Amino acid sequence: MMETATKRADDDMSWPEVGRLGLRYLKIPLVLLVLEMIYWFLTQPSNTLAVIQTVEAYLWHNLTELIFGPGASEFSTHQGWWTRVDLVHPNFPDGRIALFVGDECAGVHEMLFISTLVMLTDGVPQRLKLRGIAVLCSLVFVLNLMRLTLLYHFARSGCDVDPRGVWCANEMYEFHKIMFEYGFLLILVGMWTAWFYWVGGPKRVREAAESETEGWKISFRQQWKSIHIGLIAIAIIMFILAASSWTGDETQSAISEIENCDSLNEISARCGQAIRNYDDAISTAWSLGTLGMLTIAGTSINIQRPDKNLESE
Repeated sequence: MMETATKRADDDMSWPEVGRLGLRYLKIPLVLLVLEMIYWFLTQPSNTLAVIQTVEAYLWHNLTELIFGPGASEFSTHQGWWTRVDLVHPNFPDGRIALFVGDECAGVHEMLFISTLVMLTDGVPQRLKLRGIAVLCSLVFVLNLMRLTLLYHFARSGCDVDPRGVWCANEMYEFHKIMFEYGFLLILVGMWTAWFYWVGGPKRVREAAESETEGWKISFRQQWKSIHIGLIAIAIIMFILAASSWTGDETQSAISEIENCDSLNEISARCGQAIRNYDDAISTAWSLGTLGMLTIAGTSINIQRPDKNLESE
């Protein structure tokens, strides 16, 4: 009994230690902010994560039919990809509600967020972090599927009360908005907090802070291997493809179409498609350029760990 009480006291953190921990972890929001910017650039083109979106839409469709019965949804294409799911019921407006899995609905954003939180946690062995990431990302994937599947329930909840009402699906859209804006954020922070305490985070962080004698050292790479040169070559190819997307014939054709539409004050499907083509081309250029810069930065910079003085490769 005495041993248990002593162990519990050792695991507790004093308020000064909590304050130092808070300052130490200011790096987390900074890194997350940079990650948000990078993710935004990379997902600007339409259907950037199309393969993942398709898998998510396929599972969503089948789960909806499994839970709510055959014919509750239909699986079809959106902008050339199998990412569209129509929720079907006689009480819905026009008998169906057309939805699709976009870049933000795929759950990759949330997986990157929770993975970054885990990787930035001090004092936890790398193997334990990787296991945690695998488990937490799997949970995020399942929770995201549950969120999508619940849309049918919320749509029925409103439209059964007001059959075929114009606004009867508002409850569904409100649920989606809440989860998109801050619901998932709270869940992710809660998941990381639970994992942090499960691996003995407070004690590990305190021990890491006490044993650390100097900060991380960042320097330019002095020794270059063939793999580093290969990565630089890939980055250069990305820059070339970005420039080609920016100045290519398809982009220039889209610009001409947009100028013609503007001069004629025309609003048509042709003009809308030209705007989408231009946006996708420019967004693709930004994404490729961002990937190229990240590749060069990651290859050219060495990071030395303070505890083992090892270089990250």
